[in-house]
Amino acid sequence: MPRWNAEKKQAYRTEVIQRITAAMPSVMQEYASIHWEEELKSYHTEHEYYPDYIHAPIHGSTDSYTNPQSCLAWDAAMDAIIPLSHNVSCQQLRETMAELIPEDAQIETVLELGAGTGGGALALAQRFPQATFRITDVSPYMLVISQHKFNKAGLSERASFEQVDARNTGYPDNSFDLVTSSLLFHETPKEWTPKILKEMYRITKPGGWVLYADTYRGEYALSASFQEPWLDDFIHFNFEYEFAKAGFTELNYIRYAVGLWYMVGRKLEM
Repeated sequence: MPRWNAEKKQAYRTEVIQRITAAMPSVMQEYASIHWEEELKSYHTEHEYYPDYIHAPIHGSTDSYTNPQSCLAWDAAMDAIIPLSHNVSCQQLRETMAELIPEDAQIETVLELGAGTGGGALALAQRFPQATFRITDVSPYMLVISQHKFNKAGLSERASFEQVDARNTGYPDNSFDLVTSSLLFHETPKEWTPKILKEMYRITKPGGWVLYADTYRGEYALSASFQEPWLDDFIHFNFEYEFAKAGFTELNYIRYAVGLWYMVGRKLEM
């Protein structure tokens, strides 16, 4: 795709914001039943708790992941950005990602890192009805929204929701049949990427799977329209190398739609 000029980028931003604004009344109605004070009791919300990166102007909004209003708007933003940017729906992105793990794989335990509002885990929960899930994020507001969505889907008994730093989860070695994440590495400093991948490898069971999705590949990266503080570092990562360096094998880098990609791999049996 050709590189967008400033005028086209501004038009794109305007269209995204208009779509988010139009969707917000229904979003607020959907989550009106959440009792935030009660739901947040088990999580850290103090400014000093969060890693430094989360206070950066990601998407041009400082502290967006520690702001409940920004977190509430997340799904509306994805439902605007994914179709406009990549010509697929957010649901298609998630369902296609889940289908990369064979349906006959022995998936009993799943961890999602940087889960956001839990869309990836929900798709996997539909594909693997026998599995239990750990839904993790550093943002408590995202976790509250994820839990609301799992409750609505009737899947809450299969999931737990935990505030976790992806660099150091605290889970034992070899804990999960599948460790998954999406849209995480382009929003974290470059120093985090190898640490998170090393942690993902450590907690994956021998014979288990890793599954990841992200954007900003190829020419699409030249048309970024919202502020991404670490985008330049991200687009220069060789992710097949990075996943292999962490220890994963049988890696498959899959291009999907415009600028979207998946990575799927295994941890060898010991």
